[in-house]
Amino acid sequence: MTAARDYIDTVQDQWRRIDPDISSAPAAIVGRIRRLAQLIQLQSDSVLTGCGISRAEFDILALLTRTGRPMTPSELAADLITSGAGTTKRINKLVDAGLVTRESNPRDGRGAFIRMTLKGQEIILPVLRSVSDFEEQVISFMSAADREELTRLLRNLLVHVEAGKPSTS
Repeated sequence: MTAARDYIDTVQDQWRRIDPDISSAPAAIVGRIRRLAQLIQLQSDSVLTGCGISRAEFDILALLTRTGRPMTPSELAADLITSGAGTTKRINKLVDAGLVTRESNPRDGRGAFIRMTLKGQEIILPVLRSVSDFEEQVISFMSAADREELTRLLRNLLVHVEAGKPSTS
């Protein structure tokens, strides 16, 4: 039985035809992770749109829900891996929608804390359930053992990348 081919297999074939000396082996992993992330986010964004919320709004509300505490814009930006300006734009939209408040930081007059409102709390839990249901559908074909193994492998890769270990040499 021949293994199923995917988009990355085609990309690797194309690169091999152009220059056989260029290793496309990393794309077997990195390319698939990137492609999966893009496809899953596009499909997940459709779930969010169906719930009446954008990805940008969801990311901040979910983070505030997970941490269970007010956060500074800098903390939000760092955790979400977004720019300060982009995070401020997201926060402003959420403030305008009444989903979060911006409160002065008593320890730093220039700083602020972002706190979820009751309206934000009421909105986020059903959305989180919808996203969780979608993500379960994405991986539903995998056995429990395969899920555990993939989780272990991806965790190892993420720990390595987060540590800044990939070299550019």
